[in-house]
Amino acid sequence: MNEGTRNQLEAKVRKMLDHLVDQAKAKDKQPITQSGMGNIIRRRPGGKEKRFSAHI
Repeated sequence: MNEGTRNQLEAKVRKMLDHLVDQAKAKDKQPITQSGMGNIIRRRPGGKEKRFSAHI
């Protein structure tokens, strides 16, 4: 393989890897959402507040 071609391919691979690393870092910065059971409060104007469990 020609040295110039090899250098071009190495540059492309480095660029792709940098992009993947940037995406992983951005994903780590996102807040973690919790799934599971939670209490939901339903309020209606002039009505009584109701609590019930729901899967989030």
